[in-house]
Amino acid sequence: MPGTLTQALSYTMIAVVAALVGGLVAVYRPPGAQMESNVQHFAAGVVFAAVAAELLPDVHTRAPSVVVVGFAIGVATMLGIHQLSKYVEKRGIGGKAAGASGLLITVSIDMLIDGVLIGVTFLAEAATGILIVVALAIEVLFLGVTGVIALPEKTGTLKKLAVPAAFGLLLLGGVAAGVLVFDGVTGTPIALVLAFGSAALLYLVTEELLVKAQKVPETPTSTTLFFAGFLLIFLLDMLH
Repeated sequence: MPGTLTQALSYTMIAVVAALVGGLVAVYRPPGAQMESNVQHFAAGVVFAAVAAELLPDVHTRAPSVVVVGFAIGVATMLGIHQLSKYVEKRGIGGKAAGASGLLITVSIDMLIDGVLIGVTFLAEAATGILIVVALAIEVLFLGVTGVIALPEKTGTLKKLAVPAAFGLLLLGGVAAGVLVFDGVTGTPIALVLAFGSAALLYLVTEELLVKAQKVPETPTSTTLFFAGFLLIFLLDMLH
């Protein structure tokens, strides 16, 4: 288990670095709306492919009742996080950063969930874990940009960069928890986690990335990038 934990944390550093890079980009060269949409399309394709190629085939072999329960809990959790985000923003929690509070809370919880999922997939098969990390690294890159952009314009640079750094720490914490809690566990608990994770990531693609990407007009480039992201991860899965 120590070896698995070290391996999982080491590869997860790819996503942590991606979050910091996203934060730096947002601080020093914020992307335009169209570029954000393009990145969101690409990230959506990548995450969707990771779910389709790695998680769903394993989930498919589990008992239908377990899969249904796992998916239901996953969807309910993501909807609950969404409602929490709206409540925080409505109440103005966070003072001057109230507008960003809901988003930051949502992303923080998502980082923990993604981390646990990475940890569990490394326990099941390292190759699957690595592919999930690569897919989520692209997602986290975008979230690092989004988290910084959401903050008030007068926020200091160090405070802005603290946001993607916190995302990275939460992701690492989730990985450690996933490996430590589920080490040696088999059967139904793992099936529930995989089904839960699949539902959470599909929600991320359909209700977060693609919805936000539609805030600017769709272009052939953005559509192509979605399929390019999907094909990239699908080919990596075929070759590994």
